[in-house]
Order: sequence, then structure tokens, then C-alpha cells
Amino acid sequence: MGRGVTLNLFDQLSSYHPKRPAAYLRISSDRFGLEAGVDRQHEDAEDTRRHLRWGPFARVYRENDTSAFKKGKIVRPDGSIDWVVIRPKFRRLLADLASGVIDGVIFYDLDRLVRQPRDLEDLIDIVEYVQRPAVGATGGPMNLINDNDRHMARMMCVMALKSSEDSSRRVARMHLAAAQQGKIQGRIAYGWIRTGPDKGKILEPEAAVVREIFAACLFGQTAYSIATDLNRGGIPSPTGRSWSSTMVNKILRNPRYAGMVSYDGKHRVDPTPDWDDWSRVLFDDDSHPLLGSWERVIDPRQWSQVQFELQLRRQKAGIAPGSHLPAVSAKYLLSGILRCGKCQRGLVGHYSRKENRRNYRCPPSAHGGCGGTCISAEPVEEAVQEAMTVYFTRLLTTAELAGTPAARQEETAELQAALNSDMQRKRDFVKRWSTGTLVEVGLTEDDFFQLVGTLNRKISSLQATLAARDPANGAADRVTDATGWSQGTVSQRRVLMRRYLDGVQVLPPVTGTGGNPTQRIRQRLHPAWKTAEELAA
Repeated sequence: MGRGVTLNLFDQLSSYHPKRPAAYLRISSDRFGLEAGVDRQHEDAEDTRRHLRWGPFARVYRENDTSAFKKGKIVRPDGSIDWVVIRPKFRRLLADLASGVIDGVIFYDLDRLVRQPRDLEDLIDIVEYVQRPAVGATGGPMNLINDNDRHMARMMCVMALKSSEDSSRRVARMHLAAAQQGKIQGRIAYGWIRTGPDKGKILEPEAAVVREIFAACLFGQTAYSIATDLNRGGIPSPTGRSWSSTMVNKILRNPRYAGMVSYDGKHRVDPTPDWDDWSRVLFDDDSHPLLGSWERVIDPRQWSQVQFELQLRRQKAGIAPGSHLPAVSAKYLLSGILRCGKCQRGLVGHYSRKENRRNYRCPPSAHGGCGGTCISAEPVEEAVQEAMTVYFTRLLTTAELAGTPAARQEETAELQAALNSDMQRKRDFVKRWSTGTLVEVGLTEDDFFQLVGTLNRKISSLQATLAARDPANGAADRVTDATGWSQGTVSQRRVLMRRYLDGVQVLPPVTGTGGNPTQRIRQRLHPAWKTAEELAA
């Protein structure tokens, strides 16, 4: 008689006893870094391991104070962009399971393991491929080696994702409501007492430093030079380390120092991303800025003057409105466009008198960088300009094929002109209010806030209209950009590069001494081109 045939495959796989299992432990929030939560998870995972009669844990993957829900933007080496949950230990677990370093996984609970279906499917793919179990320690028996458990896990993951999204929405709405009531949101900034019964009151030594920073900015100093002076004076920074230009810029941009409530989280529709930081300020029904329950450090007019000054500097540097990159000097073609491959800080142009040559380098840690990247200016400028020329050549061909109707081009141009006009009117009114010259045009402070509120709404509407238009409608503008690239000045070329590039990442030098030096430099460059959707917006 022939031998019997069974389809009870998954029961056989479930009975496998791993010799080198691993435990995955995660908790979303651990404010004090005590790791008590993951320690408790480890105890339960050990109990499950002994109950299943598995071998001792070969690896324990601990991700303390790590979200499985929040996504971060990453730029791939090829320039593509993705939004993923960043969990290095989880990714290491997947790689080790796929390569055989471990032969089974015990996770505390499914909602500790994953909150995004993409992450669950990545684990399921590997479990199916290597035919090794992944078992939950709590919440009832679950083994992803079984198809029924996999389907149940998928449904549970979707429900956990909905729960996370609901919680995120409720928390964001709560923060907005608190901000509208003038309550402090987030950490208390430098300049105020941060703990104890006097929390939120002015800390005069730090407040005096803040006033000096604002005065220095209006006097013409850059954030870099202000940070240098503070470090030379031995003044402690908000973090206790050296001052950086990034720290100074954050202070200069923060409306809370002027006593105004700011909020830029969910449920907030920004009136304008014009990078004057008025878009972060909350306004009441009468178009007046909401005032917080804390003591202000500087006068609102002085804060507004600083925003106007910073905006002018950014325009001179060729940085487009709405960009949150720090202002850098436009003396060098690629300052701020090149990005350090180690810390992502913008590289700055530098001339070495000793070597009589130019280069781009990452600022030192005292100024927000790592100081670990440097690249010769001439070959990198040649490579990037060549890439831009090729890009515009292709763009011209695409624009010709698009064949945008002339009427649509004119309509878009009219909308853009109206937007530019309203943005300029807003800047003029803000400047007059900041300098106390509203009376010269017959306006009161109430008139000013009503005008700015109205202009904010018009600007927001125009921007939404332009963004909603067919991306092909920008073809005519891009033909103009392509034509102007070959004849533009350094500042004009920088504007065009900002328009079409997210930046150019500079990787560490290629090992080895052979080959063409110019080619080795080009291998270090990884441009991140903007997508069609980003260009359309």
C-alpha cells in the first residue's frame, strides 16, 4: 500500500523548535529612558520561550522609545523619496531572519511588533520564504507561519493603524485647542524657566541673551557670526553645548518670544508658506494675533522686523519662499545645495589662501554641522552644471510635447502675478507696522491686522488654485527656466537649482587611489530631483 499524504503542512512547521531564536521588544514612549517597559516584555518573552521549549535567545532586538506608526522622509541614493517608519532594529531582525542568523522570533504583542501594514508584509514575506516561526507572547496564540494567523494579523494591524491615526488626530486637535487658549505647547523655550513652580516665567539671564541675538540680527550680523560671538563669550547654549547657527535661527524665528501663540501641527491650515513666520502665528476672529499666557521677551514689532530682515536675506541668497533650508551665502554657486552625506547639513563655500583653491565643506559642530565632508569646488560645480544642462534639455523636449494652450498659460501667469502682488502688499504692510509708519498711509493697528488677515486668505486661495492646476500648465515656465539657465548669474542659477533640486548629497570619498580624480568626485554626488508633483505645487 502506498504511504499516506498529508496537507497538514503548517502544523508541522509550527512544531519546529528554533535553536537560535530572537526576541523583539518595543515601546513607543519612554520619557525617562528607564527601559522598564521593554524589560517587562523581555520577561514575558522568556516565559513564552521556555513554554515553547525553544533554545536560548541568540539575539534580543530592543527598540525603546520608538514609534511603529510615525513615518519619516528618506532620500534614496538614486534620488527617489520614500516615507517609511524608521526602525533600525526591526530591519536588522528581518535581515538576520532572512540570512539564517536567527531561526525564529518571539514578539511581545502584534501592536508592539507593527503598526503599519507595509512592515507586517515585509516580515510575512520572510517568514514564508525561510519557513521559520514568528510567535506572539501575549494576546492569544499567534504564529505567522500559519496562513490563518497571518490573515488575522493583517486585520489586527489595520485596526491598530486606525487606532493610532485616531489617537494622533485627537492629540493634535487637543494641542490646537490648547494653543488657541494661549497655553504653551511643547517644550518651554530658552529664555523661560522650564521646571518647578515658576515654570514659564522669564529667566532673565537667558532672556538678556535672546534680546542680544535679536538686536545683533537687526544690526546686520548673520546667525553664524552671532553663534561665534556667543561661543567666544562663553555663554551656555540651550543644549549646554556650543552655539550653532541653527540654534540662533530657531530663536530668531520663534513668535513665542514676542508673546504670540504659534502652532504648525495638524488641523492648522497655514494662511501662507511665505517663510515670514507669520504663517505660524494663530489669529483670532478679528484677525489679531493670539497672545499667550507667558511673559514676552521682546516687542512684537522687533520680532516682525527680524522676520522681514531674514526674508530679505533669503531672497538675496536665492532661496525660494516656503523652503525651510537655512540661508547661506550666494557667493558660491552650490553653497547650501550640496548636502553633507554624514549629517545632511548644507555645505558652505570656502577659499583656502594657503592652497589657493576653493572647496565646499560641512561646517564644524559648533555651527550645526559635523565638519566631516569636504570636496573640491571646480569639478563639483562642473558636474552639477552639466547635470542641470542635460536636465533642461530633456525638459525642453517634454514641454514641447506637452503643447500647453496659450490661453491656459496666460491664465496661470495672471494668477501668479496676482499672488506676487498680494504677497508684496503683505510684506509692505508688515514692514510699516514693524517700523511704526502705518500712520503715514492713514492706517491704525486694527486696520493693519484686518488687512493682513484678508491678504493671508487671498494668498492661501491663490496658492491652492495654482497648485491644483494640471502640472503640464507649468511647461511654458519651464521652457523659460531652461532658456535662462545658460545665461543666468550665480544667484539666478541658484534659484533654478532650488526650484528643480532638493539638493545634492556628497558621500564620503571613494576608497582607492587609482582612476580619474574628476570621476571619483562625480561618484560622490547623488542629486535628489524634485518629483512632478513637487514641481506642480
